[in-house]
Amino acid sequence: MSKKLIKQLGLIALGTAFMAFGIINFAVTNHMAEGGFTGVTIILYHLFGISTGISNLLLNIPMLIIGYRQFSKKGFWLTIYGTVMLSIFLSLFEMLGHLIPPLPNDMIIASLGMGVLVGTGLGLIFNAGGTTGGVDIIAKIVKDKIGIPMARTMFAFDAIVIGISMIIFLSFTNAIYTIIGLYIAAQIIDRFQAGFRAGQEVLIISDKFEQIADAIHHQMNRGATFIHGMGSYNKNNKTIILTIINKRELNPLKEIIYEIDPQAFVSVSHVYETLGEGFTFDSNGIPYFD
Repeated sequence: MSKKLIKQLGLIALGTAFMAFGIINFAVTNHMAEGGFTGVTIILYHLFGISTGISNLLLNIPMLIIGYRQFSKKGFWLTIYGTVMLSIFLSLFEMLGHLIPPLPNDMIIASLGMGVLVGTGLGLIFNAGGTTGGVDIIAKIVKDKIGIPMARTMFAFDAIVIGISMIIFLSFTNAIYTIIGLYIAAQIIDRFQAGFRAGQEVLIISDKFEQIADAIHHQMNRGATFIHGMGSYNKNNKTIILTIINKRELNPLKEIIYEIDPQAFVSVSHVYETLGEGFTFDSNGIPYFD
């Protein structure tokens, strides 16, 4: 078994543990709902007292059989692994009881706890190349057969599940807290997908481009790229400097630029993720993160 696969399996296990803890100790304990198949398991729990872990596994078995062609061979086995691990952790936290007491008077904290844990869990799972099955499979099939975007199918399914939850056990107030929790979870998942190694892309236009680039290299130990362009008004050739830095380096960079050329034009853009020398590995190719 490769080191990469071991890391993937470990991250999926950790992600399902976070997710299950959030569902049992925040959503179920405080009578909130969830989206997707986990939302269906909560409905079955309130209706018939069926364990969320057992119902999650039983619901996903037919989905995995129907949708196995939607995955690569490795992706299919990682999805089975994620589904099984989530079911195990759901059952485990049910057996352990309320590790966090109910929060009837602090529902904002409950919705935050659910959103952060579920979002972090799913973010870890997705980044490791896994899923927890369920609606992901349905959405993929619908997209392939009908052409409806996956996000739209998943949103519709979540809305239906929350609507049914309101009929069975969910109060209007707790539905609002559920939506808050789901929104927080979605934002955290997006952050995981976008990456945490954010940086700043800086474009510099100056006649003293060689001096500025040299200062970036020697004073900041950062690289720079020359881009050749032309002004649209006077048709003069321009040399543009492109450099990527982290956030804390922006002010020192601006000081360097304007010390050399106070008339320089500078454009700064946010970069969601930066990979490569100086960010994820050093000049010798040794990774900063393993």
